[in-house]
Amino acid sequence: MNTGSGFSASKPVSVWNRPLKANFKDLFKALGKGVIDSASGKWEGVASDVVEASVAIGLATEPEQIAWLLIYRSLERAIAKLLKENRELLVKQPDDLSLLCEHLDWSLETTELVINQEFFRAPKQLPILKAFKTPLSQWLESFVVEKIQAQTISDRLPTYFVFALHEEWRVRAKDYECLKTQLDTPFTKASAREQAWLRYRALLQQQVEEPMFLEAFSLKQVYVPLCAYYTRKKPQQKGQELGYRTELERQAEERVVVDLSSALQSWINDADREDAIRVICGGPGCGKSSFTKILAATLAETGQVPVLYIPLHLFDLSADLDKAVGTFVQSDPDGLLPPNPLEREQAEPRVLLIFDGLDELAKQGKVGIEAAQQFVREAQKQIDRLNQRDTRLQILISGRDVAVQANSAEIRREGQILHILPYFVPEPERKQYVDTHKLLAEDRRDRWWQNYGSVSGRGYTNLPQELNQGNLVEITGQPLLNYLVALSYVQGQLTILETTNLNEIYVDLLRAIHERGWAAGRQHPTLQGVTLDKFVRILEEVALSSWHGDGRTTTVHDIESHCDSSGLKQLLDIFQEGAQTGVTRLLTAFYFRQSGLQSDGEKTFEFTHKSFGEYLTAKRLVRGIARIHDEMQSHQQDLDRGWNERQALKHWAMLCGPSLMDEYLFRFLCDEIQLQPREQISQWQKTLSALMGTMLKAGMPMEELKLPTYYEASRQARNAEEALLAALNACARQTRALSHFDWSSPETFGSWLTRTQGQRTSWQKNTLAFSCLGWLDLTGCNLSGQDLTGASLQETRLDNAILDNARLVGASLIGARLDSARLDGARLDGARLDSASLVGARLDGARLDSASLDSARLDSASLDGARLDNARLVGARLIGARLDNASLDNARLDRARLDNARLVGASLIGASLIGARLVGARLVGARLGYIRWNKETQWDNISGLEEALTMPEALKEQLGLS
Repeated sequence: MNTGSGFSASKPVSVWNRPLKANFKDLFKALGKGVIDSASGKWEGVASDVVEASVAIGLATEPEQIAWLLIYRSLERAIAKLLKENRELLVKQPDDLSLLCEHLDWSLETTELVINQEFFRAPKQLPILKAFKTPLSQWLESFVVEKIQAQTISDRLPTYFVFALHEEWRVRAKDYECLKTQLDTPFTKASAREQAWLRYRALLQQQVEEPMFLEAFSLKQVYVPLCAYYTRKKPQQKGQELGYRTELERQAEERVVVDLSSALQSWINDADREDAIRVICGGPGCGKSSFTKILAATLAETGQVPVLYIPLHLFDLSADLDKAVGTFVQSDPDGLLPPNPLEREQAEPRVLLIFDGLDELAKQGKVGIEAAQQFVREAQKQIDRLNQRDTRLQILISGRDVAVQANSAEIRREGQILHILPYFVPEPERKQYVDTHKLLAEDRRDRWWQNYGSVSGRGYTNLPQELNQGNLVEITGQPLLNYLVALSYVQGQLTILETTNLNEIYVDLLRAIHERGWAAGRQHPTLQGVTLDKFVRILEEVALSSWHGDGRTTTVHDIESHCDSSGLKQLLDIFQEGAQTGVTRLLTAFYFRQSGLQSDGEKTFEFTHKSFGEYLTAKRLVRGIARIHDEMQSHQQDLDRGWNERQALKHWAMLCGPSLMDEYLFRFLCDEIQLQPREQISQWQKTLSALMGTMLKAGMPMEELKLPTYYEASRQARNAEEALLAALNACARQTRALSHFDWSSPETFGSWLTRTQGQRTSWQKNTLAFSCLGWLDLTGCNLSGQDLTGASLQETRLDNAILDNARLVGASLIGARLDSARLDGARLDGARLDSASLVGARLDGARLDSASLDSARLDSASLDGARLDNARLVGARLIGARLDNASLDNARLDRARLDNARLVGASLIGASLIGARLVGARLVGARLGYIRWNKETQWDNISGLEEALTMPEALKEQLGLS
C-alpha cells in the first residue's frame, strides 16, 4: 500500500451510500421512531441503536469508502446526541413518520461530495454538513413547538459532528485502520495522546454549543463579550514621595477598563513566565463560567495552546496540584479528558489550565476561603516549578469576589485580577473608571437581546424599553439575571409595564436560583433536602441580618443570632456542615461576597445585588406584619394567647429598630404588600393603625429590648416608629382607605413628626416618614408651623387641622381634605392640591405661587391677601370664596367657579378666565390687565367692574362699560 499517498474521490452522496446499503430517509425514520419511543423513557438505547443499525456491516475495502463510512456514522452519532440533549423540546409527533421522511428536501442525495485528506484537516467545513441541515431542520419542525427551535438545533450540527468524528474514530478504530496508512494528516497520524487532545478540543467546542437551560439555543449563540477592570496605582502628583506616606495615606487606585477577551488573549500570547496566573472575579451570574467556557472553546478551535478546563466543584485538592489534576482526569467516567498535562511522561510543551469556581473548592469539609487560599498557593508553586526556563504553564482562575478577595495578598501584580463588569454601566457611574477606548459607552444588553431575538425567533433588535427602567437596569446588566428576566418576559409569565411589580420578577429569580444545579444537573450540596419555601425563609433572615448591619453586609455570627432569635436554628442547621463553615458556604453560593473585616477581625459579607437583599428584607418584613396581625388577633380571642399591642410593638422594634428604612426598601415593601390579597391588606392596615395609636400615646417599649445606652434605644425607637408608619402607608396605598388612630392631644402627631424629621441637612432631603403621610386621618391635628416641605399627604384628612405658618412647599396634597382647616400664612408654593377639598378653609396671607389646584374645592374659603401667582386652578370651585387683595397674576382659572366670590383689590393681571364663571362676584378695585377670556366666560351680576383697574378695552366693550 502506498503509505501516506492520500486519495481523492468525488461522487454523489447517494452513490457513496450505496455500498453501505444505507440512505438518509431510513436514518430519519429510525431517529423518528427513537424520538417517539423516548417518550416512554427508552431514550438511552435509541442513540446507540440508530448508530449501530443504520449501516450494514459489510465494509468496503476502498479507503475513500471507509472514509465515507466514518463520516456517515459520525453524522448519525452527532444527530443522536443533538436529539438526546434536546429531548425535552421534542414534544410533538408527526401523523405519518414515513410520509414525513418522503417529503423532506433530499437534494443533498444528488450533491457531489469530494472526499480527500483535506476533510480530516477541517472536518467542520465538510460541505455535506451545511446541506444536511436543511432536511434535519425540516424533520425537526414536526417534533418541536416552534419552527425557530428546529433551525437553532440544526445550526449546531457541525460542532457536534466534529466531536462525534473523534468519538467514532476512538470507539471503532479497527474499522478505519486503512486510513492511517493512506492519509498523512494530524488527525490520522496522531498518537493516542494527540488523539485524546484532539478529541478533547472537539469536546470543548461542543460544550458551548450545548443547550442552555433547556432551550433550543446554546451559550455560544447568545454570548456577548464582557468588559472588566483592573486596579492600578494612580500616577503620583509632582512632588509626592511614596516613602513619606503613612499606611493610612497609601497611594490611591484607579479602575482601568479592558475588553476581557482581548486582555486575556494578550496575556496568553505574551506567555510571560513571570506573569503566568490570572484571576477573573465577580458575583454569581456575572458571566464568569460562561466566559471561561467560551475562552476554552475558542482556544480549542484555534489550537494555539492546549487548554484543560476544570470545574472546581469536581476538583479535590487532596495532594499536590499536578497529582490532583491527574486524579481529576482519571476520574472522568466517560474517558473524554486528555492525559494529565502536568505529568512528566505526558507533559505538553505548554498548557493553559482554566479553574472555574474558586469559591466552590472544598477539601475535607473546609469551604471557600481556607481551601481557596491553599489552592492559589499550590497553583503558584507549580508555576514556579514548571516555568523555570520557559513558559510551560499558565493558569486562569475564576471565582466569586468573596474567594478572590481572600487571595489578594497572593496575587499582587497589576492586572492579575480582572473584575467583570455588567453588560451596562450607567453614565454617572462611568466616571469612576479609566475607559480610554470608551468600552462602557456600549449597552451590551442590546447585543444580547439581538442575539436572543435571532435564536428564539422573537426578532428583538435591542433591550425592550420597558425593561430599561428602575431596578431592572441593574438586573438586566447581569448576564444570568438578564436571561431569567427574558425567560419570564417572553413566556408571558409577566407582562412588563410601568406598573409591573418588580417583586414578581424576583419570585422567578429566587426559584431559578434554588433550581440552579451543577452542570451535570446535580443539586447544589447546600440545598439538598431544602424546599423552595425553606430556602426563601433562610435567605430572608440573611437579608434581615444584612439590613441590620449597614443595609448590605452581615457576618456569620449575626446570621446565626438572627436565626436563633427567629426560631430558625434547625432550618439553618440543614445548610451547615459545621457551625460557621456551613453559613459561609451558603453565602458564597448565593449572591454574596466578602466586603471586608470588622474591627474584631470577623469577615463581613454583602449582597452582590443590593436590590436582591432589599427584596428579601421586604419579604421578611411582610412576614413580620402577618405574624403581628395573627398574634394580636389571637390575643383578642383569648387573652392568654398571642400578643398585646406592647408585645407586638416590641417584635416590630426587633425587626425594624436596628436600621433605617430607605426609599428603595420601602418601594420593595409596597410591591410585596401589593401581591397580598386585598382583604388581608385591609386587616393589616387596621392592625398597624392600632399599633400606631399605641406608639403615639405611650411610645415604643424599648426598655424590653435591654439596649446598652439611652442613645441606642432612642435611635432604634425612631427607626421602628418610622418603619411602622411606612408599613401602614404601604397598606393604605393599596386599599386607598384612611388610617384612623387616636392620640392624647392635638399636638401629639406634630411633636412626633418633628422628632422623626430631626435637623434638615437640605431643603430637598426628607426622611421617609414625609413620603408616608398619605391616607391618614389627622382631623383636628395641630401642625402649626410644621415643616412639611415636599411631604406626601395624598388623600389625607386634615379637616379642622391647624397649619398656620406651616411650610408645605412642593408638598403633595392631591385629593386631601382640609375643610375648615387653618392655613393662615402657610407656604404652599409649588404644592399639588389637585382635587383637594378646602371648603371653608382659612388661607389668609398664604403663598400658593405656582401651586396646582385643578378641580380643587375652595368654596367659602378665605384667601385674603394670599398669593397665587402662576397657580393652576383649572376647574376649581371657589364659590363664595374670599380673595380680597389676593394676587392671582398669570393664574389659570379656566372653567373655574367663582360665583359670589370676593376679589376686592385682587390682582389678576395676565390671568386666564376662559370658560370661567364669575356670576355675582365682586371685583371692586381688581386689576384685570391682560386677562384672557372667551364667550363662555360668565360675567352675570358681577359687581365692581366699573371700579376695576386696567380692564381690557375689549372686555369693557363686551360688557357695555366703554
